[in-house]
Amino acid sequence: MATEITSLRIKAQRLGTVSEVTTFLTDLETAYNSLYVFDFLVDTLSYDRARKLKQVDERFHRVRRNWKEFSNHTDYHFDQFIYRMLFEEYAYNRVKDTLPNLLELQSKIDIEKIVLPSDRLIISKVNIQSPGFWEVLGSLNPLQQIREYIKDRHERKKDEKYRSRQEEEIGELEIQERKGRIVNQRIETLKELGYSNAEIRQFATAIVIQPLIRLGNHQDNGQIEGLDEQ
Repeated sequence: MATEITSLRIKAQRLGTVSEVTTFLTDLETAYNSLYVFDFLVDTLSYDRARKLKQVDERFHRVRRNWKEFSNHTDYHFDQFIYRMLFEEYAYNRVKDTLPNLLELQSKIDIEKIVLPSDRLIISKVNIQSPGFWEVLGSLNPLQQIREYIKDRHERKKDEKYRSRQEEEIGELEIQERKGRIVNQRIETLKELGYSNAEIRQFATAIVIQPLIRLGNHQDNGQIEGLDEQ
């Protein structure tokens, strides 16, 4: 998990009521934490898969050596086709079958405990004039994804095609898969691990898209005007 620290400055047309400000900051932190955990979980699954593959590979080569030694001492012919069918496919499927269920994994995690204290989202500067801004410090990947999301959403707000809530939610996921470089890389990793598109869509919607949608609502009420590229 990369821990490079960066800043993000969000311009605001207005600060809002105490309740609105509290909700905005909570939704900003929730989106940040969710993206952080999404990165962490996918990286962990990838590492765990590589570790299991290494173990299977080591066992496979031991059996292969034993089989060859046995073949050299008997008249049994070493059949390459049988070798691939019995061992390579078996090894692959055994690892694939041990993949944890994404939704069960997501429902059991404690996001607050995964985010390292050094990577917590911190308010570094605030300008309470109108217009004002919020500047936060945090881990590079989740803040970069929030930056991309706000920019993309600003452009899509100009497009009147997104009329219904259902269309908007579908659009949120599509925009992340198409333009969200960091999230897209993680989605490709999940596909390579063997998860289906349906599993990935449910997982990404629960842990990434829904928190981002809640953050995007503050763009509609003027609490997020855009980004200040310092």
